[in-house]
Amino acid sequence: MAVNVVLTGVGHDRVGIVAELSKILYELGCNLLDSSMTLLRSEFAVILMAQIPDGKSIDDLKERLAAAEERLGMSVFVRELSEEELDEEDEDAEAFIVSVYGADRPGIVAGITAELARLGVNLTDVETRKTPGDRPIFMMVLEVTLPPGLSGDNLKSELQTVAAELQVDLSVNSVEVADL
Repeated sequence: MAVNVVLTGVGHDRVGIVAELSKILYELGCNLLDSSMTLLRSEFAVILMAQIPDGKSIDDLKERLAAAEERLGMSVFVRELSEEELDEEDEDAEAFIVSVYGADRPGIVAGITAELARLGVNLTDVETRKTPGDRPIFMMVLEVTLPPGLSGDNLKSELQTVAAELQVDLSVNSVEVADL
């Protein structure tokens, strides 16, 4: 029976990390389901979901990855996923983008995400950046899904109070899903 796994890894960036990880998965006959990979300054991070085919095991994958960890300069962790974990995505949930901009200072991420948690909003993607210079600007973009009963207008209204306290500009926009 096929086994579904989540693989996470982090390490110093270098050319060829994605090529080597994907080659290991391919050579084992794994099907790559979802992935997100990013570079944070000089650190590369990956999280992906894959399906290991019948006849191969999670131990086969871990063995191949352990041999590659030193070459990749990464720490890699693999965990088996239950069918329930794999199917947890709520395809009916309405998605929004929350954008936050302001002078860089501590507490922006904590303040905005605490309010989102209080409202029952699920964060599906978060990206932050700080501009260089004497007066850095902090930017945060969050992709979120709303709980039943919370509209985009209500979300924006609730977040505006926190944004004013944090002295940041904030916008909330619906994500229009396009067919690929």
